[in-house]
Amino acid sequence: MTYFIELGFWVAIALLAGFLGSSKREEKRVDPNKTVMRRNPTLRFGMYTIGIVLAALFIFIGTMAAKDKTTEEEPWIIPVILLGVLVGVFCMVVGYILYAQHVFFDEEELIVGRPFRSSLHVKWQEISRMEFVGNRLVLYAAGGKKLLKTDMTLENYDLFSDMAKRMCSSKQARDGKGVWKNGERVMGRHAAKWAVFFVSAFLVVSVLVLGQMGDYQLSKMFVRSDMVIFPVALAIAAAIFLYGIWLHSDRIRYTKEEITFCNLFSKKTFQWRTLKKIRRAKVGQMEVEKLFLTFEGKEYAVNSAKYVMDYRDFMDFIIDLALRQGTPTENL
Repeated sequence: MTYFIELGFWVAIALLAGFLGSSKREEKRVDPNKTVMRRNPTLRFGMYTIGIVLAALFIFIGTMAAKDKTTEEEPWIIPVILLGVLVGVFCMVVGYILYAQHVFFDEEELIVGRPFRSSLHVKWQEISRMEFVGNRLVLYAAGGKKLLKTDMTLENYDLFSDMAKRMCSSKQARDGKGVWKNGERVMGRHAAKWAVFFVSAFLVVSVLVLGQMGDYQLSKMFVRSDMVIFPVALAIAAAIFLYGIWLHSDRIRYTKEEITFCNLFSKKTFQWRTLKKIRRAKVGQMEVEKLFLTFEGKEYAVNSAKYVMDYRDFMDFIIDLALRQGTPTENL
């Protein structure tokens, strides 16, 4: 009977994750007369799923610990389990926040979604200032209050950006062309790698702490069949950590003379004077914008979704380079 109860628990969790991971409920809320700018569904629903799994895992472990009366012998386990549940709930809340930050827009107004508050309706003429900060477009309301901050990872960002430039061009604050450090710029996957390292560290700490509960000694973790979840969790944490190393090494360095594509196992450097063609395109189901640079007969892609913070500066540099060198372009 206990086995079926546990199985039913995980089936219920899977059904809940599938329900929250469906976009059909969202699509019914999209105003057909306006364009919607929003986060990538994979990111939003991924946070929901991670949160549900983490919360369910720690609830399950806490239930088993209470059943075995481990919490009476080791009371410090209770706050650890509560912390794990809170982290799961936090991930679900983040998923909701990512969803709530959508924007509906047309040529008359913006409807700005705000987490835990009602949506804000703003006419384009009410916007006092527009500026680009790094790779982000920022709009300010009257009085200098920040109204909205967007970036290229959002669906329909290009449509929104074009409309904002058309509606607010006279209010655009011109920032600099970015800062060259030692004559070089580096494009990296900063947010992604730190998020991955955090998840990996959290899993390791959870295994080390929970592995000490009652009969679940860390020394027996790899030999007891009823503790298989711990070595599996450690293996997953190791794989996630290695993925973080890959993200850290996946970067692009460029100066005014050359560009270097780096990853964990290779590094390729090309002189800008050898650039044969520049192509700009949207690829994949999510229509992610990419720049394709042709060196020595091979195309190298620069993904706007990977290098969120640095892509716009790189795009500006490439446009200037194409004008200076007369490099053939497509859709640039």
